[in-house]
Amino acid sequence: MKCSKCGHDVPADAIYCPQCTGERKTTDPEVIRGGIRGGAIGLFLGLLPTVWLLLDFGAERGIKAIAFILPAVTFTTGLIIGLVKAKREWK
Repeated sequence: MKCSKCGHDVPADAIYCPQCTGERKTTDPEVIRGGIRGGAIGLFLGLLPTVWLLLDFGAERGIKAIAFILPAVTFTTGLIIGLVKAKREWK
């Protein structure tokens, strides 16, 4: 099989061309570090509006629920983005 970009032979089981992307593979610890970094950034960004909501509106029942869900959502989003970004950096 030939690469459509560079024209070199590509192994049949390869997902990407080794010539275009290089031989480097992302290791599991790098992906985990990327996920932790993304999760930490997401958590921090989620805690900022949470603190604002709780300080501005008080601990009312509806506000408290939103305030506790927001960091969980931003942490999860940051974790996923961090994992995907770390996995794609080797391309």
